[in-house]
Amino acid sequence: MSATTVREALQKASHFLRENNIDDAAFLAEYAIRYALGWDRTRFISGMSQSLTEEEWDRIEAIIRRRAAGEPMQYIVGSQEFYGLEFEVNPSVLIPRPETELLVEEVVKRSRELWSEDAELSVVDIGTGSGAIAVTLAVIGGTSWKVMATDIAEESLTTARLNAERHCVEHKLSFVQGNLLDPLLQQEHTVDILVSNPPYIPSFDVTQLDIQVKDHEPLRALDGGEDGLDFYRQMIQGLPCILKARALLGWEVGIHQAEIVRGWLEDTGLFSEVYIVRDLADIGRHVISVRV
Repeated sequence: MSATTVREALQKASHFLRENNIDDAAFLAEYAIRYALGWDRTRFISGMSQSLTEEEWDRIEAIIRRRAAGEPMQYIVGSQEFYGLEFEVNPSVLIPRPETELLVEEVVKRSRELWSEDAELSVVDIGTGSGAIAVTLAVIGGTSWKVMATDIAEESLTTARLNAERHCVEHKLSFVQGNLLDPLLQQEHTVDILVSNPPYIPSFDVTQLDIQVKDHEPLRALDGGEDGLDFYRQMIQGLPCILKARALLGWEVGIHQAEIVRGWLEDTGLFSEVYIVRDLADIGRHVISVRV
């Protein structure tokens, strides 16, 4: 394999991935090669005729075989971009999805309508996982925001801490282990902004997911109970005790769940406004509630 060029490696890797029914085979093959060689795209394009050493090809082949076996590329390379920031990911945390960026964007936008930029706000991200939401809010939110990130799994909090340090916002974040709102209720801690992307996939549907999701991403971050709504039911019960008189709540929900969750939040009588944000596929993906 020492005489194999980058172009030939791209063709071979793409073909292998297609044979194994992997979508975006050409893109993933290029990504695997660039990652294995430590190249950016400019170097990759200009280096197509360069020959690979046997060691370089072995690194590329190992990545391609893992992806063909169903392992997500994000876990193989150990990172995923979210809101323009790079986050460490591993099998203890859910891989951040692009649609969740819309939740962060909407929460920041509404916060600027409700409070001044320098307002000292208490923010919490329930079920933080990799810390993508919490860390991003700490980076782009108000200058005086204090963000608490909670998760039931200590290994997830370890990853979130690393990501906070990576983006130099560890001084704005605290990390607390616990189930849903329990850490807040136990401390009698009230918040201005509450954000969460809880598990929302119905239990049966989890078994039907693509192999790279159901066999590799943590089940606790996917399974939302029989109808996918268990975690929203539980959180709604505690909202009266933890939301301040002026508050903002943002939740991500699954397909066909937005209207149900909006109705439940309206029924609490806590909010002056409850509305749905649709994602790029026109699915009701986020429920935003404002208390003033």
